[in-house]
Amino acid sequence: MRLRPVLVVTTFVATLLAGTAVSAIAAPIGTVSAAGATSAYVAMPVSQRLVDTRLTTALPPGGSLSVSVTGEAPLPAPGTVTAAVLNLTVTGPFGPGYFTVWPHTRTRPEASNLNIDELLSLAGGAVPNLVTVPVGADGVVDVYSSAGGNVIVDLLGYYTAADSATAGRFRPLPAPTRVMDTRRVATFAPGETRGFTVPGAAGANAVAVNLTSVTVQPGYWQAYPMGGAVPATSNLNSPPGWSAVAANQAIVTVDARGGINIFSEQGGDLIIDLVGIYTGAGAPSSAEGLFVPTTTPTRIVDTRIPSLNPLGGTSRPEPAWSFEVPVSSNPAIGRSDVSAVVLNATSAGALTTGYVTVGTAGATAPGERPSTSTMNVVRPGQILANHAIVPVSTRGFSMFTEAGGDMIADLAGYFLGGPSTAPFGAPVNAPSTSCTTPKVGYARVPVGPIIRGSSGAAVAALQNRLLELGFWNAGADGGYGLTTVQSVMAFQKWRGLPATTVVDTATAIALNTQVCRPGARTTTGTVFEVDKGRQIAFVVQNGQTKYIFNVSTGNGKSYDEEDQKNAGSRVIGIATTPVGTFRTYRESDVARYEGDLGTLYRPKFVVGGVAVHGARSVPNYPASHGCIRVVNPVMDLIWGQNLLPLRSTVWIHD
Repeated sequence: MRLRPVLVVTTFVATLLAGTAVSAIAAPIGTVSAAGATSAYVAMPVSQRLVDTRLTTALPPGGSLSVSVTGEAPLPAPGTVTAAVLNLTVTGPFGPGYFTVWPHTRTRPEASNLNIDELLSLAGGAVPNLVTVPVGADGVVDVYSSAGGNVIVDLLGYYTAADSATAGRFRPLPAPTRVMDTRRVATFAPGETRGFTVPGAAGANAVAVNLTSVTVQPGYWQAYPMGGAVPATSNLNSPPGWSAVAANQAIVTVDARGGINIFSEQGGDLIIDLVGIYTGAGAPSSAEGLFVPTTTPTRIVDTRIPSLNPLGGTSRPEPAWSFEVPVSSNPAIGRSDVSAVVLNATSAGALTTGYVTVGTAGATAPGERPSTSTMNVVRPGQILANHAIVPVSTRGFSMFTEAGGDMIADLAGYFLGGPSTAPFGAPVNAPSTSCTTPKVGYARVPVGPIIRGSSGAAVAALQNRLLELGFWNAGADGGYGLTTVQSVMAFQKWRGLPATTVVDTATAIALNTQVCRPGARTTTGTVFEVDKGRQIAFVVQNGQTKYIFNVSTGNGKSYDEEDQKNAGSRVIGIATTPVGTFRTYRESDVARYEGDLGTLYRPKFVVGGVAVHGARSVPNYPASHGCIRVVNPVMDLIWGQNLLPLRSTVWIHD
């Protein structure tokens, strides 16, 4: 969030919770919370900063702080708040973990509001999320951090008890609707403030919108009522990077005509999806649209847990899958007069990149993709959360993930009213890919980009996935060593990616989404197949590919070199690896076999003087005099598992 002076700072107590495991997502339990009192929304005239631990002490791992959302003006009076709308921002996280906000009068729930994954913790920066949190009679909420870091808490508005009300009742649209998209039309300039009239918001008090920025420079965005004072806080922070995408939901006060101002610090494109409006003082008094908070945040969806998985069992959403979540029959709600729900939605362990939409069930035709988004996954393995006010139909709400991976939803409350009628049928997900080779499926532990500072666990996930696909390495030891480098290179060659040995976003996506185990051209018998075109080799046993190795064959260049075995003699030729089907005819189990052109490691000869042999390193291009090079640990594997005994068939092709 934007770095501003503290407006109001509360005292807090940081309590280290012994034995709390550090993870990026709260552990799921799925307990049911009771409902609170019906309430109307009141926007703060000016957002109020309640806490900024950068000015005091950061939360330690497993630490919590208590924050009062009531008090002397301009804060709401004590005893008047049933739920608070906060902007929670984490800066300088100590490591991967999650942050949870909950009422002080309750025990900490198994839910989360904001998640920091490994790459985000290494990059640092500021990560915001809107939070709707129930508030007890004491007016205090607690903030917990599993891994530690600095937190900023801003109060944007609150709900106050009411049996009926004119202003502050929520009227959802039938489904979220895109009302602004500046891409290729009118990009914001750095420092620009632009007015925008929200369709249908005349006479409203506020609007609920999802803001998504697409930028090239990091910076903040503010949305506030047209003609109003510039707030001291921001609604959205754009991360660094070309075409960087970030999203955050906001409840924005509007002027009498439904107008808002939008300010962009560094410029870029902005997308606004309208979810609904909060009624103004001119609306008739009614109970429809009042908010009912749960007494504490409650997890109602978690595809990792069979009892909370709408797909059933251990099924996990594949890329471009969606599912529906019933509302009226959910034990945490248990009533049919619900027009919208307030959630914290989380995408965990994404397989690829893309957008996530939490929307109205039946608002999109089966087989089609939603036209609005809730959050945007920018890299595989990412864990991402966003606040979501979601209009519901008689079938409930839906969750769509273009990126695949697990989906989680924690319920903060719901709005009274009639659900909409679903215009379309239930979603139809594409069937899983069929395979002609053994099916390994999508990565169960998704691989993300590996950078300097990545943990041993991240590297181990990479190593295990490579092994699962047949690209041999020495095992999941968490070290990015020689055999891991070689197996990454082999995979990249097989997929036609640049063989850099670096696990970037493209390589991680390819690893996660390779459903069928890679296979050689050979489909029968036992063969050592060398693919010169891709510079990889396959060990095929009984028609099944067992291992895939990185190799380097002849570079095709002429050579005239000193004979290493006969002083004064020359060896002249062209560095060519012949194509054809051969059988190994000689082998030498020695670490230094002296050949005419140099030393070979444990060679197995194929044809003429051409051998499969070990080397200390193998590049990503043809570099030999004609032999088939593998790294020494691969040659040890070939000998140790007797993968290439004498008279073995070796097929070399372009």
